[in-house]
Amino acid sequence: MTLRGISYAAMLLASFVLMKPAFAQDTAGWDKTVAAANEEGALVLDSQPNIEMRKYVQEEWAKAYPKIALSVSSIPGAQYVARVKTERSVGKYLWDVSVSGAAAGYLLAKDGALDPLAPEFVAADIKDAATWGSWDHVFMDKQGKYVFGMSAALKSPYYNTAQVSPDKIAKLGLKVLLEPELKGKIIWHDPTLSGSGQTFAYVLRSRLGDDGLAKLITEQKVVFLPQQDQVVEALARGNGWVGIGPFVRAHLETYLAAGVKMDVRAFGNQPEVNEMGTGGSSLYVYNNRPHPNAARVFINWVLSKEIQLGLAKATLQDSRRQDLSSVSEPERQPVKGATYLETQREDHADDLEAAIRFVGDTRKAAR
Repeated sequence: MTLRGISYAAMLLASFVLMKPAFAQDTAGWDKTVAAANEEGALVLDSQPNIEMRKYVQEEWAKAYPKIALSVSSIPGAQYVARVKTERSVGKYLWDVSVSGAAAGYLLAKDGALDPLAPEFVAADIKDAATWGSWDHVFMDKQGKYVFGMSAALKSPYYNTAQVSPDKIAKLGLKVLLEPELKGKIIWHDPTLSGSGQTFAYVLRSRLGDDGLAKLITEQKVVFLPQQDQVVEALARGNGWVGIGPFVRAHLETYLAAGVKMDVRAFGNQPEVNEMGTGGSSLYVYNNRPHPNAARVFINWVLSKEIQLGLAKATLQDSRRQDLSSVSEPERQPVKGATYLETQREDHADDLEAAIRFVGDTRKAAR
């Protein structure tokens, strides 16, 4: 087992041990909720595609609530929203909770499929806005009540230091993407598809301008791939020098364990090269859900301090809880007092969609 694997196993054990007292001081009402959830015996969760996140949730939930079977599905955002709309149009209400992309949450809220989240909070620390910095900080939707961003994850492109100099990244920032030697060596998780690459359409358009983004696509010959794991693999194998989309470092364990030698880093923690995202860890709950008590138990469980810490360590994405320290690599820890572009907030939804269309239209015109 690798050092990270040993540390991860120890963390899992510690989080389970510490987790149990989290609701020990709750009222009899909470005990009744758990008893009712056990009677329901099931919970249906829509999840993001992050394997580490899903693995952690499934394993820890089974330990904490073995009587409540957890069913987890991961469906791309646009397909999932269409599926839920179709199901509900014929009176089928099949989903309890989502821990997934914020954009799908906004659409589902507009369709009237979601309940406000705050009424589900039971634990005193979770109900306290100060735990999260403020409600404005943690709710991502315009109404401030449906889409709860659990993670606060700095996200920049990643690069392999064997091919790109850290000094050049520090000097040029995102403009390094326009350097001639990177032509054909930049790998982007296709932003026209649901997934980790979408928000970078907005980031790069904001930072490079329309001309710069168009040049990146047409002259630099960016390679667009449909899956984020393909971006990770390209960097790990040296086929790609810069990867845009996923949190690459969080997905390299398999390659490192196999003996692949590499030094892959984020572009740094400065606002100019980053966005502040939820890393696909937006929480929302459905109305007319089939297992209301199990959903309430899950919401309070997943937002507890111990589970938020476990999720942060499993995914290398910091929690928005203010009582937890950063678990991110140093180059992804936020600069105190700095303001970051938060592309996943609903306030930016129109600009994000416009940037994605710009990428798609530019690619079509270049063919």
